[in-house]
Amino acid sequence: MTTRSHRATLALLALLVLAIGASQSTLPAAGAAAPKRIVALTPFSANTLADLGVRPVAIGETLGGRDRFSSKLKGVDTLTLSHPNGPNMEELAVLNPQLVLSSPTWAKGAKTMRDLDIDVVDSDPRSVEDVFVQTRRIGSLVGRKDAAKTLAAKLRKQVAKARKGIARRPRVLLVLGVGRTPFVFLPNSWGGDLVAKAGGRLVTAGVESRSGFARISDEAILAANPDVILAIPHANSDDIPEITKFLRANPSWKDSKAVESGRLYVSTDNTLLQAGTDVANVIRKLRRSYLDN
Repeated sequence: MTTRSHRATLALLALLVLAIGASQSTLPAAGAAAPKRIVALTPFSANTLADLGVRPVAIGETLGGRDRFSSKLKGVDTLTLSHPNGPNMEELAVLNPQLVLSSPTWAKGAKTMRDLDIDVVDSDPRSVEDVFVQTRRIGSLVGRKDAAKTLAAKLRKQVAKARKGIARRPRVLLVLGVGRTPFVFLPNSWGGDLVAKAGGRLVTAGVESRSGFARISDEAILAANPDVILAIPHANSDDIPEITKFLRANPSWKDSKAVESGRLYVSTDNTLLQAGTDVANVIRKLRRSYLDN
């Protein structure tokens, strides 16, 4: 992994620490007209808009291209996102959005957006339960309150169905691979909550962090001795294959129960890093491919 991408990822984690406790944007005043020009920087907000019958003027890019986006968003412009600001502000200004649905990842850029007289709302869920909350919230923002209530209920029903029949609850260590530096996902992260909802008992080695991630040593991973290690490489796309190869063959983990039983897995998509409306499908995949429960 390049030094540049390493710094970028560490900057992302630092931004998360700063942004989690920050207050979110105020909702429009009661009776205000629903915004017509909306930019959705995350897969969750973009797909939620699509499901509510609202077409954004642009969406943010995401790992894996457009695979996680609704077919209803075909033809919508995609904005390149870069740390720490998010979208290029000149490109954003040309779009003249009234509302940007963002996430704490782009907290630094949010100030510049507001200086451009753009309303910015952090609407990316941090937990499965928050999916339903943010769905209704987005509906209120865009004048689709009743439709959003129906959509939230539908998503809740899908999640409940995906969680039925959990028979085993393996101990799972979820690792974010930043180069050769491991970070552990905590219960207050999106990925950590998903694993718990899928029936995994999340192993954290006793560390805590408001950001949802904490650096962890290889020795701590070995001492935790989880049933399953699920590692997610995080870097520029060009560096992913190299990090994936390292994670799969990390000699420091070879004596763990997970490796000895063949239950070290590497996930190269971003479903455990970034929320989406495909939450029920992700839970099914976790259970089927990794937890075997």
